[in-house]
Amino acid sequence: MYKTIIVKLFFFILVTQNIFSQEKYPQDYFISPLYTPLKLSGTFGELRSDHFHSGIDIKTEEVEGFKVYAIANGYVSRIKITSGGYGKALYITHPNGYVSVYAHLQKYNNSINEYVTNEQYNRESFTLDLYPEKDFLIVKKGEIIAFAGNTGRSGGPHLHFEIRNEATQKPINPLLFGFEVKDKIKPKINLLKVYPASPDALINHKNKASEFFTKWNGSYYTLNNNDTILVSGKVYFGVNTYDPFNKGKNKNGVYSIELLVDSNVIYAHDLEIFSFAETRYLNSLIDYKEYKLKKRMVQKSFIQPNNHLSIYKIAINRGIIDFNDNNVHKVTYFISDLAGNVSTLLFYVKSLMPVEKIISNTEQKEKTGKLLSYTTNNIFRTDDLIFEVPGKAIYDTLYFDYKVLSALNNSFSKVHQLHYDFVPLQTWCILLIKPDTLPAELQDKALIAKIDNNNEFTSVGGEWEDGYIKTRIREFGEYCILTDTIPPEIIPLNISNNKNIAKQNTIRIKISDELSGINSYRGTLNGKWILMEYDEKNDLLIYTFDERFQKGENIFELTVTDNNNNVNCYTIKLFY
Repeated sequence: MYKTIIVKLFFFILVTQNIFSQEKYPQDYFISPLYTPLKLSGTFGELRSDHFHSGIDIKTEEVEGFKVYAIANGYVSRIKITSGGYGKALYITHPNGYVSVYAHLQKYNNSINEYVTNEQYNRESFTLDLYPEKDFLIVKKGEIIAFAGNTGRSGGPHLHFEIRNEATQKPINPLLFGFEVKDKIKPKINLLKVYPASPDALINHKNKASEFFTKWNGSYYTLNNNDTILVSGKVYFGVNTYDPFNKGKNKNGVYSIELLVDSNVIYAHDLEIFSFAETRYLNSLIDYKEYKLKKRMVQKSFIQPNNHLSIYKIAINRGIIDFNDNNVHKVTYFISDLAGNVSTLLFYVKSLMPVEKIISNTEQKEKTGKLLSYTTNNIFRTDDLIFEVPGKAIYDTLYFDYKVLSALNNSFSKVHQLHYDFVPLQTWCILLIKPDTLPAELQDKALIAKIDNNNEFTSVGGEWEDGYIKTRIREFGEYCILTDTIPPEIIPLNISNNKNIAKQNTIRIKISDELSGINSYRGTLNGKWILMEYDEKNDLLIYTFDERFQKGENIFELTVTDNNNNVNCYTIKLFY
């Protein structure tokens, strides 16, 4: 009876906290950015590759061109255009201290677009990061400011929408501002994982992480095969979960996760607000090895020592529980969304006496390798390599495993295995590799490449310095020295020399680079710079005809440079 009261009280606290967090923010000040029912393909704080999603993704029926409206009066405070990332983005500052952000746009309204195009031609650059004067581009609530699109790293047409605190620039969950999204479906809970937190901890008699799939019993989730797990010593838990929405197939992120052992709240986090500076700590929130090997996001109810995420509300002993009393304990997860839907996972653990820990000690393998501390800067050296790992780069002290593998046919060094790529790094590390044989004429074409599991290369850059190739890396893994002497590839899609293009309105060209990647490009028409929009995800350049195309003969030229200063030029005559 007492435990039931405690759990009900905890639910009351959770519901009250959600109400209070919503009351922090204006509920009737903003209108929707789209004049259609809001259907989400992505939620705030959703787990993405190495970052939290900083807004909500609003569906546009898989087409571009939906009108985007200013959610309140304000002024355009920033316009940013990139070939990746947010693509075409617009920032509006409002009088009540918030900034709304609209990203992956197809185009801006006429007045904004005229200003942007003029700046692009003045700077001779497609990419821009503009901060207009406060009174220059005023917008009214409900005014059309742009059209939804698919620019940047978007995976399909939609509107990425954010609300940020103007003073801190921290993104806030937009659903806390009263936007109506129909959602009567509870979060789904797929998997529980239990982890040993010490060398002598046991889970079902083994000192290794164990996974347990779940099932729905009509009222709550329980474990698929057995509702009781045998544990001994210090362990922590993790859960794989997602939030479906009405009439949607997307597996969106949940709002909050809470963990109780018996009547005690051990762990809780929610996704109300965070800062961009901390978003990469997601790699410590999740079971990173599980994600790298199985592409499955398991959120750990455990905080590593060097994890500084601000989303944590409660973490008793950092989420580690010591089971050593020979009793049965009730363990409960509450998974919530912002619509008030709550799912429960209920199971039991049977705590075994510490005598089993002593037995398990004989099975422990001695750890080897250089000890890297998260409290100090670390330097690892060999005759051929220098690796500098700042303490803030790792989430906990670890034994660094290093191996030298045979050189590849096209490499100019041996392959250096720096620990394992399923262990995450938070910040940049400095890597210097000494080449085995590298002709002097190729020194400025050398780079360091990461080798993935399919033996494919990804350049991480590099420069010659005192006999080494030096670069920065933010992933453990296998690295070697390669050279890039091949210019970027230019493939015209709808033009050719001496072609009459009077019946078309664009020039479309694919550009790509085999290794070091595209650094820059420059398109000209009759010797003058023209605006070619770069769709990085599709390797596509597009010039839309304007008054710069003259009647008769035109000389079109495109120069593309990669990150190793290899250059390719393409020049043709076009008739219009």
